[in-house]
Amino acid sequence: MPISAAHIISSLAVPDVPASIRQSCLRYSVSAAQLALLEQGGIALPATLANAVLKRKVEFAAGRYCARHALQGLGYAGLETLPIGHHRAPVWPDGFVGSISHGDGHALAVAAASRDWGGIGIDIERCLDHDAAQPLVPYLMSTAEQAIGAATGMSVERWLTLVFSAKESLFKALYPRVGQYFDFLDAEVCALQPAQDGLTLRLLTTLSPQCIAGSRYTIQVSYFDNNIVTLCLLAPADTVPTTASGVIDDSAKMHPPD
Repeated sequence: MPISAAHIISSLAVPDVPASIRQSCLRYSVSAAQLALLEQGGIALPATLANAVLKRKVEFAAGRYCARHALQGLGYAGLETLPIGHHRAPVWPDGFVGSISHGDGHALAVAAASRDWGGIGIDIERCLDHDAAQPLVPYLMSTAEQAIGAATGMSVERWLTLVFSAKESLFKALYPRVGQYFDFLDAEVCALQPAQDGLTLRLLTTLSPQCIAGSRYTIQVSYFDNNIVTLCLLAPADTVPTTASGVIDDSAKMHPPD
């Protein structure tokens, strides 16, 4: 059977997304039947994934399906599968920006017109358990960030997952603008909203003339089923020379944009 509207969730617990942003979420299973459904829906796997494991193929296809669905919500009529570009980043159609993420059986995509937004980053992460999180702390968080998390009373594993996801969203939003990888420790959480539904990241490293050390980016946060979703939305580059504000694809470095 084809993928129906019942499989698509237009919004996944992401608050206050402007009307100019389109988002799409697809529940998927890692199975040959799921992959076949996505291919029947018009998603073509690139030759570079011919020998990939089934999980990677399904995640790629589900993410691209959501990306096309989000673009269609903006009036885009193309049916092609978004290709893989430099550093595995998805290549969005001219005039559009977007981001893809997947995890825990959910694929997410957000898209917007580039005249409205300069970049988007979205990420979904299932909360790590304590044993998996503890060795990652010094690679993902500064001492100051650890102190912010401790002050909230949040468990180390939950706080680390939140910080990880927020930095992933920032990386995905900034990557098209700066054209380079940067490390998790090149950005730092400097504030957390009291309701824990948003935080502010500050660059500690200058990445480009527009993205300089000290620039701040707001990340929206939402939670569902032991998952964390983060979203970063950048204003058009020509309107925000040294700072950007945010709203809401994966290495010792930040993940590839997917």
